[in-house]
Amino acid sequence: MAERVPKSVLFVCLGNICRSPIAEAVFRKLVTDQNISDTWVIDSGAVSDWNVGRSPDPRAVSCLRNHGIDTAHKARQVEETSFDFLYVGSHDLRSCERLA
Repeated sequence: MAERVPKSVLFVCLGNICRSPIAEAVFRKLVTDQNISDTWVIDSGAVSDWNVGRSPDPRAVSCLRNHGIDTAHKARQVEETSFDFLYVGSHDLRSCERLA
């Protein structure tokens, strides 16, 4: 039987401290709840380098916790190798343009 190749998704926003880490954490919880986390590679990143290494904004963490979701995320900037992902989602047009 052929080995299953995991699907991959990368969520992208400007700073990787609000929208994209929320999307990453929510998606990670969804696939974990469905017991399919071993079939997905999930990540998020920023188009800028302003917040590299920082934890998500406290409002983002609060929003996640209000929905029973934890995160240990640290912001990172997307790199050329980031585009090995099957799906890349951007939360705004400006971030999408910066990826081009």
